[in-house]
Amino acid sequence: MNETRARRPLEGLTVVITGSRRASEQAALVSSLGGTPYVVPTVGISLPPADSEVEPFLRKVASAEGADYVVFMTATGVRALLLAAERLGVRNSVCAALNRTRTVVVARSGKPKGELSRHGIKVDATPPREEATASGIAKLLLKRGVEGKSIAILWHGSADEATARELLAAGAREVTGCMAYHYSRELAEEGAEVLGSMGFKYESPEQAEVLNLVREISGGGRRIDAITFTSPPAAGNLVEIAAEHGLEKGLIEGIRRGGIVVAAVGSSTREELEGYGIDVQVVPEVAAMGAMMNALGAYMSRRG
Repeated sequence: MNETRARRPLEGLTVVITGSRRASEQAALVSSLGGTPYVVPTVGISLPPADSEVEPFLRKVASAEGADYVVFMTATGVRALLLAAERLGVRNSVCAALNRTRTVVVARSGKPKGELSRHGIKVDATPPREEATASGIAKLLLKRGVEGKSIAILWHGSADEATARELLAAGAREVTGCMAYHYSRELAEEGAEVLGSMGFKYESPEQAEVLNLVREISGGGRRIDAITFTSPPAAGNLVEIAAEHGLEKGLIEGIRRGGIVVAAVGSSTREELEGYGIDVQVVPEVAAMGAMMNALGAYMSRRG
């Protein structure tokens, strides 16, 4: 007796992966769902030169006054910050300050929480999984109370100024932001070392390949069924590279004309895409790569 094989949700579909970190893991998920991964990273990370941007943040956290809340958005940021603290000779004092009872340490999700715990740093609060975003962090802090409080935030590769303004408007005494790494169009050697030290697999972005993807979408030269974005800069870099070659309009129209389904990992990435006039069909309830891929599969199944 012949058994009919169950059709997988991405069966026969080509899915573009624009992320660099965990690109191979995401590609494996696409394959497991029946699809063909097309990996074209559009974003890398670089570290600030000579720790110039992180030193004031570290000194602030380690000072006698310290901060009432210290927020960590990503595990990569935690790792990069502690490496900088070690180079500057303040690692022990920073860790001791974070472990003070009066300092509330907040992790955006399980990954920065795990990285902090691995280094012996307590974590006092995390938002619910479905609110693991900058706005979810703001909601958590507002609920705890920010009136007259000093807040230090280690952002991901780009700062969320709207969240900082919201906290200040609610009465926070100060909001000190810092980025231990920056999103960029290239994966700098130092950034690769940080990712490698954390066990992350990554793909380096190549602008020639990104431009080739833009031309394929603009001209319809290759069938692409979906394109995924795991950060706002991944979306922004794609559009900016297209614009530099006079192809921004063609890219946006090509996505729409080709019926390419656009998936964003969370609300900030969706807003970045929509700001360029790109419609987003898939955003998971939980801002995580695996959840995004499952949501994409479910959307494609419903669409038939």
